[in-house]
Amino acid sequence: MKILLVNNSRRSSTVAMAAKVSAQLEAWGIEVLIDSEQPVGPGGETIDSIIVLGGDGTLIRAARKYAEQDVPVLGVNMGTVGFLSNIKADELESCLDSFVRHDYTIDERMMLDVGIYRDEILVERVYSLNELSIKSKTSRMISMDIHIAGREHGVYRGDGIIIATPTGSTAYSLSSGGPITDPDLEVFIVTPISSYVLSKRPMVIAAEKEISLYPLRCEEAVISIDGQVKIDWEENCIIKVKKAEQKLKLVKIKPRFFFQTIAKRIQRNDGSL
Repeated sequence: MKILLVNNSRRSSTVAMAAKVSAQLEAWGIEVLIDSEQPVGPGGETIDSIIVLGGDGTLIRAARKYAEQDVPVLGVNMGTVGFLSNIKADELESCLDSFVRHDYTIDERMMLDVGIYRDEILVERVYSLNELSIKSKTSRMISMDIHIAGREHGVYRGDGIIIATPTGSTAYSLSSGGPITDPDLEVFIVTPISSYVLSKRPMVIAAEKEISLYPLRCEEAVISIDGQVKIDWEENCIIKVKKAEQKLKLVKIKPRFFFQTIAKRIQRNDGSL
């Protein structure tokens, strides 16, 4: 068995935890790789599972970076939010044996496959767990033409747009007025950001339908993937969003009910608790 540990190198606590977990796993005869120390993926090491030590940002980065590995991912919360993590850091020691023995269930989460095309040629492909957003870098509006399943939907004008997964529906999209969506569904949530036209409202679209974005007036626009990858949107670039073939396989050692978790999070953010 080969396990990859992913931690937030900017937090010394996660570095120390990675060393501790690595020592325990190696004592059990398990091979351990540390993120950024060895190349993992095509042309590099293959792995059987991943343990992420950090917050939601670290887990989102790991989901995107290792999407093509298509292996179970255990999130251990050592950050601020930990909405995607299944256990806390002080629970890892007691749960590690269950993880190694595969004594858990899998919560599959849909991801986005974002293709950026220049002159009809694919120049970049990025996976996304939460959302793709396109925003103006200035106070000027941007405008784009949107096609759904190959058919013209209409022009969007405003500060930008968000295309989120159900997992991402509780993040940036929610802050912009989008709906909370059951993560068991496979849909796109399209949420305008400060739309110039009030009739442009959030939409939920079946994930089998590809969404294409054509720039009309986007000289000062930036493409953001999960808030972590930034790409300038150039005039001759088309963005095509589809459901990724791979899904994030979140490990569930402890039972968690999504709607209870999100209710507690919203109450906490509202200051109700």
